[in-house]
Amino acid sequence: MKITDWLSFTAVPQISAETLNTQLSEEGHNLFLLDVRSHTEWKLSHIPASHCIPVFNIDISQIPKDSRIICICLTAHRSTPIVRQLLRHGYDAYELTGGMRHWWKHHYPTNNHA
Repeated sequence: MKITDWLSFTAVPQISAETLNTQLSEEGHNLFLLDVRSHTEWKLSHIPASHCIPVFNIDISQIPKDSRIICICLTAHRSTPIVRQLLRHGYDAYELTGGMRHWWKHHYPTNNHA
């Protein structure tokens, strides 16, 4: 990951919680939910079918290139540099607008293990 992935002021493509929830409920969606929070955060609450790979452990070669990638974190700050990195490598990547806080605000489904 480059320092400019963290410091850039360029916006990244985003998907709202509402749109993501709709897409997840439809058949045939081709999404890979990449949750970049810590394993502890993910275990407490996460979107079903999401994959937890903490932000500093990302190995881009393990991310499927044939799916739309939705990056998730708590408030959409850690996910931004990952989306930039994925876009640079030719991925179809988006950030969940507002992160998990926005998801929870709308009371969408989660797997809670707390």
